[in-house]
Amino acid sequence: MFEVKINAKTHLVVQNDTGRCLGGVGANFYRPFVFPFYTPAGHTVVQEFAFDHPFHNGIFVGQGPVQVGEREAGFWASPPRRSFTDKVFEKLGRMDTQKEIEITPYADGVQFVQNVVWRDENEEPLIDEIRTVNLYALADATVCDMTSEKIASYGAATYPQTKFGSIGIRVEPRLLPVMGGIVLGDNGRNGGVEVVHEGESDFVAYQNMLSEHGHFGVCMTILNKDVRGPWFIRDYGMALYNPTWTGSISTPAGERWKVSLRVIAYDGELTTARAAEWTQ
Repeated sequence: MFEVKINAKTHLVVQNDTGRCLGGVGANFYRPFVFPFYTPAGHTVVQEFAFDHPFHNGIFVGQGPVQVGEREAGFWASPPRRSFTDKVFEKLGRMDTQKEIEITPYADGVQFVQNVVWRDENEEPLIDEIRTVNLYALADATVCDMTSEKIASYGAATYPQTKFGSIGIRVEPRLLPVMGGIVLGDNGRNGGVEVVHEGESDFVAYQNMLSEHGHFGVCMTILNKDVRGPWFIRDYGMALYNPTWTGSISTPAGERWKVSLRVIAYDGELTTARAAEWTQ
């Protein structure tokens, strides 16, 4: 059985009898996200943030901009600023995570349901979101299923075409090509980010070998039915499923837009059989 141990605002998911930690769920003033996130052997596979991209946080949701009527706000970047001239910080909104979190422990993990109000730069609500995070254990991997259900509660909402969205991860630096890591896709594709960037694949993974511990990696698969991309994959560690990369999405007042991503932290090498099990 798993339980939740709270360290400040981080809800750590820990197995009672073994002490195995799957990862943590929490929020700061600007957004909720998942960090840390561990393989069964205890290797972290996501980065809390990067020096040059302080708003790439673990496993996270972002979108910029969001439009409701005449109002618009960006929910991709968050402070601290990178410069005085960076346009991604214009009309900056924030994701206001409500204090009450629905937490449901079960035999293999814990599910969290967070209510989030997306507020514009004047602190007026733009949309509502239900964020569901399910952290659970497999014998050879740790899984995080994240779903973002955005609700047009305050009028019809538009999510314009952009590279700044929608759900993904900031990869642990030791898994990146600069450290000798490789990117993997379906049908045996492997190499650099070009094997899957801006394309479709049943999964995308970053993998490397630690000399003293063997291989480890992080794998992603889209949970939206019959969707295989587009993926937005960078060699510096930004890895997203971004449906707004190729076009805008609009929802009438009261309607919902849902994106779901499975992230798997694993030890050992990724095989076709393992990937098939995780993408079911």
